[in-house]
Amino acid sequence: MSFCLGKRILGGRSVAPKPQDACALPRKSKMGRPKTNEPRTHQLNLSFTANEIESIRNRALALGLRPAHFGRILLLNKDSVQAKRAGQPNAIHRQVQYQLCRLGANLNQMLKRMHAFSEPVPPDLEPLLIDIRQLIAKLAP
Repeated sequence: MSFCLGKRILGGRSVAPKPQDACALPRKSKMGRPKTNEPRTHQLNLSFTANEIESIRNRALALGLRPAHFGRILLLNKDSVQAKRAGQPNAIHRQVQYQLCRLGANLNQMLKRMHAFSEPVPPDLEPLLIDIRQLIAKLAP
């Protein structure tokens, strides 16, 4: 039994595979997004000024959406804009969370060292911890 994996060479010239050998050819896997039950086939084209499109982009970015998805939600009057805002932190929230994680790691290292060498807690640490707790409370849903 032999399999043809493409062109074969016969007597110095290449020959295309026979139709009966087609099952032995490698199949290309389908890539991309799966098909939906309700494909979007119609378009609505709108024109905006430079200020308007910048405002739309900023509002969409604040919600973590692309402008097209943001516009669709607003035009179809879906209530998911508020749900999206509550469920997905925007870029500023992510940056604040990242910085708080770094700050927490630094505080943890500092306290480990203080406990290892029996050093006293600095007096300005308590107000700093209060500020950090307030920031965390603001970020909490």
